[in-house]
Amino acid sequence: MNLVQLAGMLTRDAQFRAWVGGFVNGDPVTVDQAAQFIRIVCKVESRRELATDTHAADRFNHFLRRPFLDWRDNQQHQRRAA
Repeated sequence: MNLVQLAGMLTRDAQFRAWVGGFVNGDPVTVDQAAQFIRIVCKVESRRELATDTHAADRFNHFLRRPFLDWRDNQQHQRRAA
């Protein structure tokens, strides 16, 4: 799966939208708001640019993908511990 596909999938992921909401207003965001968040963080006009802009791809991985996966794994670990 390429980054463009992954970015599209993440916007539909309820956990990702909840994570993004933590940066915005504390509440989960909509699919459109999550897509806008990705574009802002990656400094692109369209998520398609993730396929050709290496700096945008780096920002996606560094500021979105890895931190979200860490957060999600931590959330799952906390649920199992409870």
